[in-house]
Amino acid sequence: MGQQHRPLGLRRRGPRGPADLCVHGTGDQEPRPRRDQRLRSIPMTESDRTPESSNLVTTASRRVVPDESSPFRRLRKGAGEEHLVRTDLVDAAPSEGSNAEDRARDEQQVLGLVHFTDFQLADLASPARLEFLQELDGSPEWAGMTPSYRPQEFLQYHAIEGMVRAMNELVEAQPGVWNLALTTGDNADSSQRNEIQAYLRSLTGGDVEPAAGSREFRDAPVGMDDPRYYSPETSSHDHYKTNLGYPDAPGALAEAAKPFRTDGLSLPWLTCFGNHDCLVQGRARLPQEYNDFLVSSRKPVDLDASSVPEGRKTPAYVDDPTWASRGPARDIDPSDGRAVWGKTEYVQAHLDSPGAPRGHGFTEQNLRDDVSYYTYDPNDSVRLVVLDTTNSAGHVDGCLDDAQFRWLRDRLDEAQAEERLVVLASHHGLSTLNNDHGAGDGRGTLHLADDVEGLLHSFPNVILWLSGHTHVNKVTPRPGNPPESGFWEVSTASIAEWPVQFRGIQIFRNASEVRIRTTMVDSQVPVEPTSLMGVDNLAALHRGLAANDTGSVGGLHAEGGPEDRNVDLLVAT
Repeated sequence: MGQQHRPLGLRRRGPRGPADLCVHGTGDQEPRPRRDQRLRSIPMTESDRTPESSNLVTTASRRVVPDESSPFRRLRKGAGEEHLVRTDLVDAAPSEGSNAEDRARDEQQVLGLVHFTDFQLADLASPARLEFLQELDGSPEWAGMTPSYRPQEFLQYHAIEGMVRAMNELVEAQPGVWNLALTTGDNADSSQRNEIQAYLRSLTGGDVEPAAGSREFRDAPVGMDDPRYYSPETSSHDHYKTNLGYPDAPGALAEAAKPFRTDGLSLPWLTCFGNHDCLVQGRARLPQEYNDFLVSSRKPVDLDASSVPEGRKTPAYVDDPTWASRGPARDIDPSDGRAVWGKTEYVQAHLDSPGAPRGHGFTEQNLRDDVSYYTYDPNDSVRLVVLDTTNSAGHVDGCLDDAQFRWLRDRLDEAQAEERLVVLASHHGLSTLNNDHGAGDGRGTLHLADDVEGLLHSFPNVILWLSGHTHVNKVTPRPGNPPESGFWEVSTASIAEWPVQFRGIQIFRNASEVRIRTTMVDSQVPVEPTSLMGVDNLAALHRGLAANDTGSVGGLHAEGGPEDRNVDLLVAT
C-alpha cells in the first residue's frame, strides 16, 4: 500500500477512511439513556468549576474523541459533557433551576477522591509474557488467555506519567477540593519485583527506564522485527500497519527508550491488590522453580505445538503455566529483578516506599496477618474499605474468602455505629466476583457476588463501590429492598488502554441525601503528537495507538456512555 504523510513525522500506512467526523467516535449517535435511568443535567456549583487561569481541561469542558477514519481512528477535540443526574436509587429527581442551586448550597463536600486503575506496567522482555498468543485472539479455546499484547505497550511509562501530571494539575487547579487518590489494582503485569518497583517510582517520583532489561527494546515485541507486532519505525511492514492503518513514527522507539524522571503524585494515595499483582500473568499461581525460569536468559517467542493441551487453555494454564513457555526462544539479558513477589513483599514494598500515607493504605498489621485488605478513614465522615478480591488459587476474576468476608462485616458494623458513610474499593466489582476456583482448599467459603451484595445491603451507609479490572467506564446502580437502601458501583477504564482517563469523585452530603459527582479527566497531553520528542508527545502517541487496539480488554468503546462518565449519583440517607 502507498504511504500518506502525516504531520510532524507521523505517517499512516494504508488508505484513509471517510473524511466526515463523529463527535463520539463510533459513527453512531451517542446511545440514549434508558427511561428508567431518569437522567437530567444539574447546574454546576463554584466548587465544580475549573478556574479560567488553569491549563487543565476536564471532560465537562472538552473531550478527546476518535473520528470515523478507517481503518485507523484519529483523535480530535470534541464537545464537553454536562453532568447528568441519576436518580435510580431515590424517589425523584431534584428540582430544576434555582431550587437545584439552593440544594447545592446546602451541601457539604465530605471527600474529594481521584480514582485510577490498571496500569499493568510490564517488563516487556519478561519470559512470563505470552505476546505470541495475541494472534489466537477470538478463538474459543483460547478465551481468557488474550489480550497478551498491546501495540502501545512500549509507551506505558509515558502514558502513566502523563496521567500523574494531569492529576497534579487537577489538584493545583481546584485547591482544597481533592483529598486523596486511589488505584484499584493491576499496577504490575505479572507480579514481578521490577514491575512493582517501577510502578511505585511512577507514583512516588524517581528515575524510570522504559526499556530496562530489553536492550533498548530489542528484546521487546516492538523491537523484534516480527511482523506480528507493531513497530513505529519505517522499516517495519507489520500487521498493524499493513492491515489496520497504524502510522509510522520514525524515531519514536529511540526516544521512548530514554530514561526520565517522574514527577510523583502530589496527593496522598492508596493502593489495592489486583490479580496481576498476585498471579503469573494475572492467572496462575507461581509454580515451583518458575522463578528460575523468569530470571534466566530465555524468552519464549512462540508455542511448542506438542506441549499445547487439548480443550480450553485457560484452566490448563492456571493448573500449570509452564507449557505455554516451552516453544522457540530468543536469548535475553537475565535479571534477578524478574522474580515474582508474594503478598508479603508487595505490602512491605509499599511500607518502604516514600509518600503519604505510609504504606499507601497497608500497615504493619497487614504484614502480621498476611492479608492485603484494610480500612482507611480520611476524616470523621467517611470510611474507605479496601478489599482484596483476588482469588489466590488462580483465574482472573475474584471472590472473598471467609475470613475477609467476616472482617468486612465487622468493619461495616463499626462504620455504622460511628455514622460514617462507606466507600468500598477493590480490583473486581460485583460483575466479576464470580471465581470460586480452589473452593475447599482451607480458605472456608468463597463468597461471590450475591453473598457480598447481600451483606452490603444490610448497611444503608454503604454508598459507593469503586473497581477496575474490566477496563471500561461503567456506572451501575445496586438497588436494595427498598431500592433507596442501595449503593452505586463505579468502574473506571484502564490507563493501559483507551480512553486513558482517570475519574474525579466528589462526595457531597446534605440533610436528606448524598450526591456523588464523577468527572472524567483525559490525559492532558496533546490530542495528537506535535513531534516525537518528550514524554508528553510519546504519551499522546500511546493514546492514539490505544484508540485503535481492537484486541484490548475494554474494546474500542471503553469510554462507556454518557451515563457512565460525568454523572451525579444520588443516594438517600
